[in-house]
Amino acid sequence: MAYEKKFLELVKKNQELMTILDTVHTLNLPDCWISAGAVFQTIWNEIDNRPVMTAVHDIDITYFDTENSFDSSVKKDKQLEKFLTEQFGYEFDVHNEAYMHLWQGQNIEPYTSSENAMTRWIATVHAVGISGNSENIKILAPFGLEDIFKKIIRPIYHKDNNKALYDAKVAKWQARFNDLIIIPWEENII
Repeated sequence: MAYEKKFLELVKKNQELMTILDTVHTLNLPDCWISAGAVFQTIWNEIDNRPVMTAVHDIDITYFDTENSFDSSVKKDKQLEKFLTEQFGYEFDVHNEAYMHLWQGQNIEPYTSSENAMTRWIATVHAVGISGNSENIKILAPFGLEDIFKKIIRPIYHKDNNKALYDAKVAKWQARFNDLIIIPWEENII
C-alpha cells in the first residue's frame, strides 16, 4: 500500500500525463489504460529529479473491446493515435488488446483483458497502467509497483517472450535511464 500512495503522489505531478488521462477518460474505451513507458518512466524521472516526461518516446493507450471487429479496431486505433498526437504533440500507440494476437501476426494466444495482456508483456516494470481521471486514478500493476520504485528490470517469462526481445528492451531503457538493476533473462525457464 505504501508504494501505491507514493506512486499516485508522483504520477499526479506529471500534469501533461494527467491532462492526457482526462482526455483518454472521455473516450469511454472499455478496460482502458495509459500503460507502460509513460507511466513507469514518470516515476523514474521523479526519482532521478528530471523533468517528468524526459525520455518518454511514446504514450501507450491499451483497451479491451471485443464488440468491434479487428478491421474496425485497427481503423479506430489509427484515428485515435492521430487525434491524440495532434492534440498533445507526443507519439501515441493505441491498441485494442482483444486483437493484438492478430495484429502482431504471430501465433499467440489471444488476450482475455488488458490485465491479461500486461501479464504477458516483457518486463514487470512495463506491466503498469493508470485509468480513470486525474481526480480518481486507478492503478493496474499485476506484478506490483516495487520493481518500478527500485528500478529493477525483471523479465516476465511467458511463451510469447524471449531473450532477444527482452535484451532489446533492456538496452533501450539503459540508454535513457541510470542506475537500473537488470535481472538477466534465463534460458529454459518457460
